[in-house]
Amino acid sequence: MLILSNCLADKPDEGTVKVAFNLIKRIKQRTDSTIITYDRKSELSDVHLNLNKFMLSGELRRLIRAEKQKVLYLPFPAKFFSTAVRVFIVSLYCADKLSVIITQQSHVSFISKLLLRLSGAEFIVLSKSSEEIYRNIIGIPPRRIHYLKTGVDTERFCPVSEETARDLKLKYGFDPDRKLILHCGHLNYGRNVDKLILLPKDYQILLVASTLTKNEQDHELRSKLLAAGNISIIDDYVPDINELYQMSDAYFFPVESVGRCIDVPLSCLEAAACGTPVVTTAFGEMSCFVGESGFYFIESFDPDHLSQLIDSAIRSSDSNPRGAVLSYDWDKSISYFSNN
Repeated sequence: MLILSNCLADKPDEGTVKVAFNLIKRIKQRTDSTIITYDRKSELSDVHLNLNKFMLSGELRRLIRAEKQKVLYLPFPAKFFSTAVRVFIVSLYCADKLSVIITQQSHVSFISKLLLRLSGAEFIVLSKSSEEIYRNIIGIPPRRIHYLKTGVDTERFCPVSEETARDLKLKYGFDPDRKLILHCGHLNYGRNVDKLILLPKDYQILLVASTLTKNEQDHELRSKLLAAGNISIIDDYVPDINELYQMSDAYFFPVESVGRCIDVPLSCLEAAACGTPVVTTAFGEMSCFVGESGFYFIESFDPDHLSQLIDSAIRSSDSNPRGAVLSYDWDKSISYFSNN
């Protein structure tokens, strides 16, 4: 298999980058693969190219045609017309099947739909809602759309004892006798991060901001969050981020807007795999967890509602969501790429 991507990075702490790193690393371990990167270089790269924005490249064309293998393309999210153009151009280089992983929904224009259809590519999506959307976009044959459940390492992200959770709170500078609420993601209003201010003051709150978009942080929002008094921010890379989920009493995911997060919020899966209750909107793949143990859905951002919801999540005896996300383990999803 030949894998083409501009998503790889050696410190993967952003949704699409984590998807790319985890899937490509495992595919490379299990299959004979060549990794071609552009824009971003990684230790996983076999070949790194300097490509123009439309992927018009004789070198890329020669590499793809020389390999005579299936091509898996994983593009970083961008304006969808640009993505559609790139997919179409890459499809012209492929003698064999082209598969494209689309990590998040976006508005798709008529021209973009036409380019996707003409490409003949297979599209791999990460949520049930995206599967329905892309079936309507691509049309017949429906086999060109595949819904892949993936997103978490359930061995690394696992529950710990109460004693270990207390020790981890101390390690990271938190009061072990106070409840801790966690959110991981981009520090901007589009992610609804300002809603952390609405949570009760008696909770300790930790926001872990992506290092990939550190230069794009909203500094006014950052100041506003810190002024709340009970909110801490980490915006450096945390290699043992599983410990942050393990020490937390609940995970809070307030994102609502399409395009502000990949379709399957990896942070929610990671928290759930650690046995940490997830308080979330019904964004993307999260809607598939309605009714599952340990998932609590936000109906409004009224402070009283949020307080009651988080209190229920923390105090309920039936708040372990781990079982619901075991089927999303990265290793389980790799079989798809081995068999197709």
